Amino acid sequence: MNKIDIAAQNLSSAPVTVGPPSVARAKLDRRFLLTLLLVAAGFALLRALVMPAWTHLALPWQLAIESVLLILVAAAPIWFVLCVPVRREAASAREALDRENATLHERLRAHDLNVRLTAALDMAEDEESVMRIARQALTLATDGAPAQMLLADSQESPMRHDLIEGWATDEGRCFVERPSECPAVRRGMGTVFEDSLTLSACRGMRGPMASNCAAACTPITVAGTGVGVLRALGPAGDPGLYRLLQSLNTAAHHVGARLSVVRSISASAREAATDPLTGAANRRSGEARLSELAQHADRYVLAMLDIDFFKKINDGHGHEVGDRALKLLVEVLRGCIRRNDMLCRYGGEEFLLILPDVDIETAVGMLQRCRSELPSACSRAGLPVFTVSAGVADSPNSNPTQQMRAADAALYRAKQTGRDRVVRAAEIGSEVEALAVAQTATH
Repeated sequence: MNKIDIAAQNLSSAPVTVGPPSVARAKLDRRFLLTLLLVAAGFALLRALVMPAWTHLALPWQLAIESVLLILVAAAPIWFVLCVPVRREAASAREALDRENATLHERLRAHDLNVRLTAALDMAEDEESVMRIARQALTLATDGAPAQMLLADSQESPMRHDLIEGWATDEGRCFVERPSECPAVRRGMGTVFEDSLTLSACRGMRGPMASNCAAACTPITVAGTGVGVLRALGPAGDPGLYRLLQSLNTAAHHVGARLSVVRSISASAREAATDPLTGAANRRSGEARLSELAQHADRYVLAMLDIDFFKKINDGHGHEVGDRALKLLVEVLRGCIRRNDMLCRYGGEEFLLILPDVDIETAVGMLQRCRSELPSACSRAGLPVFTVSAGVADSPNSNPTQQMRAADAALYRAKQTGRDRVVRAAEIGSEVEALAVAQTATH
């Protein structure tokens, strides 16, 4: 449906503020007849009173005087009975038409915002894309008014996004820290704060507010939970602020609906790629990352490590303690590696570390730091102290399978030579020896 069709539909459904043409025509006819009667009666009366005094004048002068009298008598009825009411009705009709045009324009703008937001958000594949479209939606929804969007991951988490459009200073901005502290989010509905006293009562407001300033706020709901707010400022008492609230509601609804989909997909993807016990990536994710690095010929270091005598921990303290030990190891490792490094639970108590863009000496330093921090971490967690062994290999040939075998062979050598240590693949001899050790480890 195009804009012309929408306009026609809106016009046909709009209330009729001007009477039918037949009624207006009949009213005009009555006024015209009344004007004629008044003019005729007034002229006859005035002519009877004043014309005898000019009977001695020539006929042209008498006709001129009668014409002047007729104009004088007709002026008042024509103005007050015909012109003034017609002008008043024309002004009312023009105001009604302006209101209908404004309503139609607002409906068309809302429809355009709805269509454009739907089309744009359908193509948003991640939260960053949704935020980029939301910034554009702020400008469209508020038509240039100062606007702000605050968004968090959950109702109790800190605001992670703060989008600002059309704000020159911090005056009037909202600094609410969590969605649960926002009145609009708590109410679950759009709200217009009519005066600065109401605005100052909001915990998120900071600094002075103009007395003639009002705000329209509407919550952003994701999966039934308010996680953010869209807001805009306008003059106090302006009915347009309520129309602005409708546009904010439209934008908030679409942004929230798309965020629900994006976050649900992201959560499912994380769940499919994550080990449910430790929160580390699973084996499939690690192998996919290695394949990606190999395709791009990126340099990386690979480390295989596991907990020494893990079976004794399970047998002596129970599987619950063993699970806690695995979680603690993951926590300590994450504190020693970088954001772009990948930690995977490869199987049982064995873990795989993928360290891109790093040399083997730096990788060994990370693992040694992890080993040194484990005893104190175990004591703080109330767990029996355990150690780890690790094997490290770099990627001169960018062959993930060969590198994993070399790292596994180095891990096996660490086990053979006393455990609680980090062994480089290069330390166990040639590649052939490393592969032989790895094959021995599998038997």
